[in-house]
Amino acid sequence: MDTVEQEDGLKYVVLSEGRASVLFENENQVFYNPVQQFNRDLSTLAIRAWSQEFMEMRAAKKKKKNNNRKAKNKSKKEEHGDQTLPEVATLTNTREESKVDGIAIEEGNKAENKKVEPFITILEALSATGLRAIRYALEIPNLKTVVANDFSPAAVDAIRRNVKYNSGAETIVEPSHGDANLVMYSRKANPFHCIDLDPYGTAAPFVDAAVQAIADDGLLLVTCTDLGVLAGQGYPEKCFSNYGGMTSKTEFCHESALRLVLNLVATTAARYGKAIEPLLSLSIDFYVRLFIKVKHSPIQVKSLASQTMLAYSCTGCHSTTCQPLGRMSTNDDGIATKYHFPRGPPVGPNCENCGFVHHMAGPMWGGRLHNKTFISKIKALASEADPIVYKTLGRINSMLTVASEELEDAPFYFTPHKVSSVMRTSCPTLIGLGSALLNAGYKVSPTHALAGAIKTNAGYDIIYDVMREFAKKNPVTEANIKFGSPAYKILQRREPKIEIDFTDHPDANPPSRKIKITRYPQNPKCWGPLPKATGDKPSSKRPLPKNLEEDPGLSTEIRAVVEEDIDVKRQKNS
Repeated sequence: MDTVEQEDGLKYVVLSEGRASVLFENENQVFYNPVQQFNRDLSTLAIRAWSQEFMEMRAAKKKKKNNNRKAKNKSKKEEHGDQTLPEVATLTNTREESKVDGIAIEEGNKAENKKVEPFITILEALSATGLRAIRYALEIPNLKTVVANDFSPAAVDAIRRNVKYNSGAETIVEPSHGDANLVMYSRKANPFHCIDLDPYGTAAPFVDAAVQAIADDGLLLVTCTDLGVLAGQGYPEKCFSNYGGMTSKTEFCHESALRLVLNLVATTAARYGKAIEPLLSLSIDFYVRLFIKVKHSPIQVKSLASQTMLAYSCTGCHSTTCQPLGRMSTNDDGIATKYHFPRGPPVGPNCENCGFVHHMAGPMWGGRLHNKTFISKIKALASEADPIVYKTLGRINSMLTVASEELEDAPFYFTPHKVSSVMRTSCPTLIGLGSALLNAGYKVSPTHALAGAIKTNAGYDIIYDVMREFAKKNPVTEANIKFGSPAYKILQRREPKIEIDFTDHPDANPPSRKIKITRYPQNPKCWGPLPKATGDKPSSKRPLPKNLEEDPGLSTEIRAVVEEDIDVKRQKNS
């Protein structure tokens, strides 16, 4: 365990993560969770991937603008012949250096050369120790400024101390003491390229300010740790007040949590003429993490109703039907777009499969959750990253691989064991059930949110057709089927609409399984959320692991600090 003595005469434990190190005096003074290194590693790589895309896009726009100017000047010369024209800037025989958001572009008769100057500005609105901001400063190229803000004076003191301790961070990281919303509202005229919201609990109070303080095509990073509200069943009223929608009492509750947060960001941004594009949306451990591009586009905002949906889930057989809140249509030329009221409801008062009633969830985001090109860029960066700096590369690659395999046009997922439990049958294999759906002409994929689950564009009527056919080949025990139960009603229904074939399909086994990666790694002990920081006051509610030697989730430095805390408490109790 390394300790250092600072100018204030105090000794601090040095905690290292990535290329950054932070000084740790009192575990209750500021908030730090070592389990979130995966979040910080992934966020650093994601911002790097976004910055590459951002520079390419801006440079392409500038090049197109210059080419249009050249064509216009050439057209004018041909129109006027040899007449003298007013001087107009041209790039034909001269070299011109232009800047787009700090990106210097030199063009001329020779091959195009680019000289990139630092231009990216980032706000970490709730910075705590400043570790994430320092890592961004030291690990992301072309970074001009990172504002590390926190409302706690103790946290801001820690940020200043840690920034000073890390060589190279002082010129980039700017400690800030203030209310996160006020900081963001004050930057509407001078917006940030990236805003990172990683609060303790919900990010809902900060979304309005964030979408106003972010630059066009900027990246918004959002974390919500209140999955008891977002994905639980006990607080529907709290979920609606925070996110403007109701959660679902289903096995796909973690995907509906992602969609509820996306809907909050999308509807908030729409008030200011801004549209969103989810680049990566992940359900991780005890939180959700979303990477969202925000763009000023009133035209795209018109499509928001069609990208928003309600979900009707049966309380008996768990079949789910989605209802978009808007419709779009185009003319024969595919140019003009019209927007219409939705048609519905898509279900009756009772489920057509089992006759039970429905529960309704939403409104929530109904569009895609990921951009596969963006995921590929992150994976490319991860393949070249230093595993000593990014210690969670294995898990990053695993989760991104599974996320990239997900169907884009199929909201939600189901598990074979759940539908077999409804029907009181033995459970079909993933490959067997997936093959039956693929052979029927539908698509299937895994999901990153739940091991053993299937995403498909087949409706539940088709899924239960497959299960009825499976039950014929694997007879159920009649004593287990109660009169009036979902299983009784499903098994009594019609013959399948389609021909069911359980022959193994080559696409039923996803590529991520074939390459033998750990797709769903087990969580280490003490992996959950920690209690809030209490400033300088000691916390009596902080959970301490009983067996530190067997806990792979704690670093050597954190283990030493916790062991010291245990010794102090034992001395007080003796």
